[in-house]
Amino acid sequence: MTRRRLTVGGTVLGCTAVLGLPLGLLWWLLAPRPRVTVGRDGGILPFPLSETAFAVDGYFALIMMGAGLVCGYAVYILQYRLAARDATDLRMACLLGMAAGSLLGSLAAWQTGTLIDAAEFQRAVESASPGAVIRSGLRLDALSALMAWPFVAVLQYALFDAVSLWRGDLPAQRHLAEDGADASAADPPAAVHSRHAAPEGGDQARGSG
Repeated sequence: MTRRRLTVGGTVLGCTAVLGLPLGLLWWLLAPRPRVTVGRDGGILPFPLSETAFAVDGYFALIMMGAGLVCGYAVYILQYRLAARDATDLRMACLLGMAAGSLLGSLAAWQTGTLIDAAEFQRAVESASPGAVIRSGLRLDALSALMAWPFVAVLQYALFDAVSLWRGDLPAQRHLAEDGADASAADPPAAVHSRHAAPEGGDQARGSG
């Protein structure tokens, strides 16, 4: 049973983390590029300031939050069906695998989006004169956005689990209820047989007396 949980949790972790690659590409395609100024030492100055610089982080956060909603729902439905089929509680294994995979996926999306622009942006900086304003490469300034995907995924997962727990339709609860119903259905015939057997024993005792 432990091996089963590890296998399912590891599979969820790997599949969730791999999603970071296409999500990073999506971020690269959708996010705008702000303008920056090339400094005298070849560094980059975040001027002129514009809303575009904040929009880059916003696009990343929105994409990660959408991924969290989808993963939270999909992973919970997956573990629910597996648990119902195999009568195994996989809730914690899937939750931990999804949380770790979401964090790795966020890192993969961040690196994928920034690395695509890195070479072209470096060439633009090297060829620009000091004080020139050029188009920036994709970068993430608000690193806290990396937690959007795992946070929303865990919250979505926990919400579905709480609803199932409140309704009493978790696979483990249903199996216990079915076992209890089978046991209660088997008890009455035994009780009836014992009630019929007792008077016969009493009659034999009175006859022998």
